Amino acid sequence: MPSILSAPHFHNEAAAFDYVEARLWPNGPVCPHCGAGAEKIGRLTGKSTRLGVRKCYVCRKPFTVKVGTIFESSHVKLHIWLQAMHLMASSKKGVSTNQLHRILGVSIQTAWFLSHRIREAMAPAPDGGKIGGSGKAVEADETFITKSRKTKRTYYERPKAAVMSLVERGGNIRSVYLDHRMPVEILYKHMDQESRLVTDKAQHYKFPPAAKHESVNHSIGEYVRGDVHTNTLE
Repeated sequence: MPSILSAPHFHNEAAAFDYVEARLWPNGPVCPHCGAGAEKIGRLTGKSTRLGVRKCYVCRKPFTVKVGTIFESSHVKLHIWLQAMHLMASSKKGVSTNQLHRILGVSIQTAWFLSHRIREAMAPAPDGGKIGGSGKAVEADETFITKSRKTKRTYYERPKAAVMSLVERGGNIRSVYLDHRMPVEILYKHMDQESRLVTDKAQHYKFPPAAKHESVNHSIGEYVRGDVHTNTLE
């Protein structure tokens, strides 16, 4: 069975444009400037014309499928973008900028630019709604992000950053910076109260806003199950 990375859109620029256009314009091209439909849009095919350029005959402006996306205003080839997106989305432990630099054969600055734009696009929408719901399980835990032990020590130690993650089994993942907020506040804001919540035995999960609550003792791997009463956050 051939590798998915052998697909044409990962290596050929014309195939990459066709691949992205088929997903962003399933019913034909749409002008990003005025919203005109496919019947008012033509493809430009001159010798000096860039690949994928179309022209809207309503507002008279040229455009490509890159306009309004993370690909806009970038000189990086589209098939390189698709390779970077696949590597970052399919790697269980993530991909660093240095890895992208080595694998894709681009400069470290280009790899940094690609990774940051792709991560920004992966961020949940502000109106993305709550995760979980009736019959769904959500796992919650928090951790501190700090410097690596390999990092050279300085006189000024940057404080640790507390981050909480909610993982809907078989669904979405959401990570939130805790700052001054308690984990239960994050649960009220980001988790559907009909969810079945799974956490560790920390005291701040004692009265979570969930239909059911299960906790696990990491030291012995024991689960504690039971219904909990929801309450209103003051």
